[in-house]
Amino acid sequence: MVITAAKHVGQWIVVLWLGLLTACGTPSAPPRDPMLPPSASDLELLGAAHLCDAEGTIVKRWEGIRYQRVPWGTGEQLQRLAQSGQPDHDRFYFFNDEQRLVGAVFRYNQGLSLKPYPLLRQTLSELMPSSTFYIDPTQLLSKEGAKSAVLYRTGDYTSTTQYLVLETDGDPALLVASLAIDPYEQLLSSYRETFLPGLNRSRSATPGGPSLEADQRDDFLGLQQFARGEAALFGSCGTAQPAIAIEAYRQSIQHGLTDEARLAEAHNHMSLALRDQGHLADAQRELEQALSLRPNSPAIISNLGRVLAEQHQPSRAIELFKRALVLRPNYAEARFNLAKSLERIDTRRAIEEYETYLALAEGIRREAKRIKFVLERVRQLKDE
Repeated sequence: MVITAAKHVGQWIVVLWLGLLTACGTPSAPPRDPMLPPSASDLELLGAAHLCDAEGTIVKRWEGIRYQRVPWGTGEQLQRLAQSGQPDHDRFYFFNDEQRLVGAVFRYNQGLSLKPYPLLRQTLSELMPSSTFYIDPTQLLSKEGAKSAVLYRTGDYTSTTQYLVLETDGDPALLVASLAIDPYEQLLSSYRETFLPGLNRSRSATPGGPSLEADQRDDFLGLQQFARGEAALFGSCGTAQPAIAIEAYRQSIQHGLTDEARLAEAHNHMSLALRDQGHLADAQRELEQALSLRPNSPAIISNLGRVLAEQHQPSRAIELFKRALVLRPNYAEARFNLAKSLERIDTRRAIEEYETYLALAEGIRREAKRIKFVLERVRQLKDE
């Protein structure tokens, strides 16, 4: 998708557009998790490789193939440009500080016809477009009309896949495909100028659409380390790594995050990693810093209450949980924390709060373990 196709379609100007795509046809994909968007595809992207693979594992598979290593912030990028043996597309693989694959972009220089991929076409027909890129707006005044490329997003619980598709009559063509573990998605979006060198960005783009190049902003290193911290804290590659998360969040703050909300989240999430490591006083300091930036954040308030409860300050903790629930009455985690803190003070109220939590958490996948605990705890409290 090198917009090498640009020589065929003219200059690209981005105009963001949100809309709906009507699903059509009968799905041919296998049954999927109803909590996730359609994602089945018969187009192989990574092949035998997987997100989170070690760099050495991937390089070993490329033996005899020319590729280039280039810096990517504090990580590294491997790029394989189209060669005589495999001329269809360019590949860009991105690795973090731990040399794990966190994302990849595939650029189809002449556009890849989707006719041979019925399963992917069906999936795209069921997805809502994230945005549309209009090609050569001067065509809007012609009878032919403007062509457009549509960005589709899908994925699973830990990663996101994007497809940028040129909408042509009867034969849609894939221009770029990308996949990334979720924290890195914004740094590896299919619409980035790096992967679409012929694309000119409209300065009047609708908010929420394609943004300026992430790696051209002063805070790129901060964003990259923030993503690294998120991946380590939440176990994007299978196992949580709080020590790495703490280091990454500290670096993100030191590099500078211009978005105050993200800066507050860096302090907030660093506190979670510190708490996991047993450093409660340090976690409290990070939360207080986060709260100074976002004083009305229910999540930060609740997290501070939890840390205080674990430092045997139940009264202060209860007040914070109540404050978080005033701001967000349906906040299941704060409701759980309040119930737990009330157990030794007011058993009846604790049971009520636990039961309210169960109603709020019903059907939420990530709450399954906690729900099981609460069901047993309520039974025990009622028997006492």
